[in-house]
Amino acid sequence: MTPRLFKDRLQRFFNRRGKERLPVVFDWRRIYVLPSKPGLFFASIWFLMMLAGLNFNNNMSLMLVFLLFGLAQVVLHKTFFNLRNLRLEQVKADPVFLGDAITLFLQVSADDKKWQIRTENDLTDDTTNITEQSSQLTTLMPSLHRGWQAVDRIKLMTRFPLGLFTCWVYCTPQDAVLVYPKPEDPCPPFPHHGGREGEQTTWVKGEEISSIRPYRHGDPIRDIAWKKSAQTEQTWVKEFKQTQGQYLSFDYAQMNLSNTELKLSRITAWVLAAELQQAEYQVLLPGFDSGMSVGEKHLHRCLKALALYQSGGAS
Repeated sequence: MTPRLFKDRLQRFFNRRGKERLPVVFDWRRIYVLPSKPGLFFASIWFLMMLAGLNFNNNMSLMLVFLLFGLAQVVLHKTFFNLRNLRLEQVKADPVFLGDAITLFLQVSADDKKWQIRTENDLTDDTTNITEQSSQLTTLMPSLHRGWQAVDRIKLMTRFPLGLFTCWVYCTPQDAVLVYPKPEDPCPPFPHHGGREGEQTTWVKGEEISSIRPYRHGDPIRDIAWKKSAQTEQTWVKEFKQTQGQYLSFDYAQMNLSNTELKLSRITAWVLAAELQQAEYQVLLPGFDSGMSVGEKHLHRCLKALALYQSGGAS
């Protein structure tokens, strides 16, 4: 059996319950127990002490060996019951942009006190004590695609009180996290087809030089002010600006990009830039019209539509 096949079968074994509706109670049937690295070291020393006591027929050494064995049994009992009947109440997460880490907020509770309950993965680990009815843990997961992304399998564990044993449980919730498209960086100028006159104006790239500013990563070479840069030790870039109407319209159908993801990425960058300038804007997608507005609620509605476009609907 290849290592990959073994890993796949092991994952299917751990996920045999499939996706579960919260809350979930972790009874004794769901708890896995193994010695930790310190526990294996403890077992090795204990075994050597037992061999030495038997070899030399040393009663005091054997008494210490049996005492340590009894201590390990008590620690195993404490570690197991520290995780038994733990409840995972709910999982919450705020929407993120593609490529950013998703922060999951885990609400855990128990009828009795629990100590050093942990969650850990390749990105982060967090620890909490449950001294009241409930407590909160945080864990990270990568964002892999835009739209609704299912929550990864969650691992809760403990090594309390002495760290000799590791007890852990698994749960794969039914919850999902909304992932927005990754905004294009740097943000391109607003589209010329999308300006409508309003009481205020926004700046877009035009043909006349308005000012000179320091170079930023991503600026085109043709905009570099070579004469100004040669006179100083800093690279300067010419800015070409003109005014455009306060009301902006970002129309998917009028974009000249061929790739859907690139279009959504560019509209996302425009939406964030317009929101930053407090300029009223409108997002037009096939089957979706956000209307002309500005504000946090309008921003979330537009970003959600962009995230779900051709991946579950823009509701």
